[in-house]
Amino acid sequence: MPVRSERPPEIRGETIVRDRVVSRIAAHVARQVDGVGEVRERGRMQWSSGTVASVDRHVTAVHLDLLVRYPAPIRSVTENVRRHVADRVHELTGLTVAHVDIDVPGLVSTRSTRREEPS
Repeated sequence: MPVRSERPPEIRGETIVRDRVVSRIAAHVARQVDGVGEVRERGRMQWSSGTVASVDRHVTAVHLDLLVRYPAPIRSVTENVRRHVADRVHELTGLTVAHVDIDVPGLVSTRSTRREEPS
């Protein structure tokens, strides 16, 4: 049987969730939304910012760079991403998500870009 502390939560200790952890979670869960073609994570060569989160104690803000699948409606996709990321980041970390900023630098085709060779 686990032993429970009688001390109040505020004096038991603190759990710190780092910016990079929140960034990784946000990028991962953003990919789960229909209409999202690609989500870039920080440090990739092609895009300068990628997914970035800043954590200040119990509050976080997230910035995402993502490509939307053409012809999905950009506004609907980004609203769904914003809602899903805020909900899942909160569920997984306990942090309050102040806002989720999204940049859409491009679209990605839903068709294969590979040309097929004639038979």
